[in-house]
Amino acid sequence: MSSASSFTSASRACSPGDVGDQPGSSAYIDRSGMELMRSISSASLSSTATAGPSYPESSAKFHLRNTKLTLDFSLPPAEEPLSLASSLLACSTQNVLFFSRGNRVHFKNTITSEDIGQLCKLQDSHGDLRIIECGGVDQPDIVALGTSKGLIQIWDVKTKKKTASWSTKSVTAMRWNGPVLTVGGEKGTIRHYDTRIAPTSKMKEQVRKVTRHQSRITSLEWNVEGKILASGDQSGVVYCWDSREKVPLDVGEFIQRRKKMQHPGAISALAFCPWQPKLLASGDVEGTIHLWNVNASLSHSNAATPGKLELGAPITSLHFSPQCKELLSTHGSKPPSPPATEPPPPTTPTIAVPGASTRRRSNTNNSIPSLPPPVWPKVSMENSIAVHSYPSLRHVTTYPLLNKPISSSVLNAGGTKIVLAVPDEGKISVCDVWAKRKELKRQPSFFNSTIR
Repeated sequence: MSSASSFTSASRACSPGDVGDQPGSSAYIDRSGMELMRSISSASLSSTATAGPSYPESSAKFHLRNTKLTLDFSLPPAEEPLSLASSLLACSTQNVLFFSRGNRVHFKNTITSEDIGQLCKLQDSHGDLRIIECGGVDQPDIVALGTSKGLIQIWDVKTKKKTASWSTKSVTAMRWNGPVLTVGGEKGTIRHYDTRIAPTSKMKEQVRKVTRHQSRITSLEWNVEGKILASGDQSGVVYCWDSREKVPLDVGEFIQRRKKMQHPGAISALAFCPWQPKLLASGDVEGTIHLWNVNASLSHSNAATPGKLELGAPITSLHFSPQCKELLSTHGSKPPSPPATEPPPPTTPTIAVPGASTRRRSNTNNSIPSLPPPVWPKVSMENSIAVHSYPSLRHVTTYPLLNKPISSSVLNAGGTKIVLAVPDEGKISVCDVWAKRKELKRQPSFFNSTIR
């Protein structure tokens, strides 16, 4: 209610025709004042109740848009468009984008006008290109490649020369942690190769190996400190590992009195938070996102509160913003449903309370009761970019890209743009997503300016 309407309602409520309330009388003044205060108070309450959520200046709410910049892109001939084992898009810390065109690896500097270059072409005997993985800040010119036949190659981008090559049983996921290349395999084995060790034969002999997964590794992610590794597999299980240990950390939510990190579908994405190093997001092909506090010292559940989103469309990548407290998810298409005699259950996104199954059990399974549904737009998450606020998991914005499945994505080095692979369109698209956070300028101290 505006101030003008407040004054109008006050004068109408205390008209001169009221008995004993003639203008100028104390009763009229007192009553008029009280009505005015009530009106202003109700206006304040009304504006507070109807005010929407606030967003930081850097939020995707204000900046998510398609830049219309596209690059030609294609998967190897034998690769399925939505294969969990494919990660054929990578961006270096110097904003050089690496991507596949069949079994060729190309690169493009995203901040200069340089033409697209070709790094290499894999021989047919090496198998299909499966993974491209850029080194971190300590080795910005290094790129690792993995193939369907278990071949791993290390390339120096500046010289365009292969610096190392070796074979392993299988390569289904890869992540750098400094000079150590972590590789996941078809049967659930994780190997840590220290690429500083020469020759390659000696490096293979000294490889550190951990086993716990019972199915194919589909995703790997190191936290920003390089101390915790998260691994996900085809059966929906996530483990977290201390870099110094050979057994996984005892973290998760209680399932049959044991802590476990379990999804209903195969794990398709993992992301650690850059500003909260023990906060992990995990996503699966069923469209479920879990948030975890990876702290093994907690005796209670490690699931965040709220800690679960069910979005109804496959998760293909997850990214925490380095600019603000938001989480971005990209989505593919749901597989066609078989004919059903009964209508399917609604797929409206919901937020669930973790750990509630330890207090109240369902008659059929240890289901987690849901909170009241969050404010979500009634649109499909399929083939779109969705952004969620942390820690509330409130919906921020959704952007449908090309009405085709997004198979993977990477952030640029500054965390302000997202690069998306859309194989069905044969394109890579670039979107603005977050603005750079404004840094507070330090004011000169009085003492610094006056005392020499």
